[in-house]
Amino acid sequence: MEISTLTVNIWRYFDWDKRKDKLISFLKEQNSDLVFLQEAAYDDRLKEMYENQVQEINQTLGYKDSVFAKECEMTKWHKEPINWLMYYGLGILSKFKIKSSEMIILPHVTREKDFGFLHATIETPSGDIDVINVHLENSDDGSKAHLIFLLDWCRKRNIKPIIAGDFNMKQTETLLSLTSEEFDISYKICPYISFMPTDFSNNKEPITLDYIIANKNKFDIIDVKCITDSPSDHNPVLAKVVLK
Repeated sequence: MEISTLTVNIWRYFDWDKRKDKLISFLKEQNSDLVFLQEAAYDDRLKEMYENQVQEINQTLGYKDSVFAKECEMTKWHKEPINWLMYYGLGILSKFKIKSSEMIILPHVTREKDFGFLHATIETPSGDIDVINVHLENSDDGSKAHLIFLLDWCRKRNIKPIIAGDFNMKQTETLLSLTSEEFDISYKICPYISFMPTDFSNNKEPITLDYIIANKNKFDIIDVKCITDSPSDHNPVLAKVVLK
């Protein structure tokens, strides 16, 4: 069974009036089986219209199932304090039933800010699979420590997942050294740049932060593409993942 998988950091509600239609059109065109969304938001000012940004997007797309989990409360918008409740978090859109999901907030490493991963069990025609959407700490030490935590978390639970998202890992060699033995890795199949700096970015050089990796005991990744005409500051990564 082949599962088309896409990951994109959607950049919260930044310039949403200009980007929303482009993002939805892009997701509709790709028509992926699984979509992993990072920095999806909850904005209390919109609660009468939308439960959260994932549900807002899916009103148009109509995926069979979706899930959103809060990750971090936002206290500022464009560096200015806000007086309303806003979170960013993680979301998954799925053409298959999402049987269960859980959000794990990771221990702080170098930053006093919440990062985490969203684990979901997906019911497919070929059996259940585990998928994990990640948003790891945006520092070299933090992303490495968080990835080590995540891999150990999976091993302890005997989970052999597809893991996708914003790893915030600027040093690709670190990711490869930690995961190559157990996982097929999108970047090894087709190297790419997934992040282009903006005026708001901490990173000022084009780098790779976004990956799709799949446990070799259960999956093969057979094709990878990174989309450069992006509806966000991150370039979406697409992969065809085969369930063995």
